[in-house]
Amino acid sequence: MKNACIGLIALSAFISPACQHRSQTASRSSQGADTPVKKNFFPVRDFLKSEIAHVDSIPFKMVEYRIANGKTDSSIINTQKFDQLASAFIPDDLDSSRFEERFEENSFLDQTTKLLTFTYSTKDSSFGLRRVDVLAEPHLTNDRVQSVYLEMSSGREDSLVLKKMYWKAGKSFSILQIYQPENGKAITSQTKVVWDSSE
Repeated sequence: MKNACIGLIALSAFISPACQHRSQTASRSSQGADTPVKKNFFPVRDFLKSEIAHVDSIPFKMVEYRIANGKTDSSIINTQKFDQLASAFIPDDLDSSRFEERFEENSFLDQTTKLLTFTYSTKDSSFGLRRVDVLAEPHLTNDRVQSVYLEMSSGREDSLVLKKMYWKAGKSFSILQIYQPENGKAITSQTKVVWDSSE
């Protein structure tokens, strides 16, 4: 569903995750052949920043789970630690101008789950943000964002680090890190932060 329309997030005392995604109405013919068409991507960075601000504004009990080598450790964390961990979800690559320059959008309505899916991918082979998926539940006015998935890569000549990050709106986030040396077995570790007791 290429031109799916999503309502903009409404912030109040109780935040209902939502987004605004307008269809592209400008055309090259109306603006001139050499005028680039403005992309109207889902505001991923703004949505995630609003989620972080919401958690910061309410005294949630936040628990961090660290999973490595088959063992899980947990601890209660404060807002400062939460912000430090959550900052991984708002890299510079999500800045609107850079995001729109490097990425292309595909969107569709899943007939099975009835969820709108927005997928952003890039052919740029350099390190950094590689993929973004947004799932939203369609409504007549404000469509609720269910989750955001980001995939990033970094590394050196002799190693590669892949991060797979999942944000469940209003509930939790997790970061799976896979370290792959040039010669050797991959090492995985995971961090999960939960602030909704139903999770």
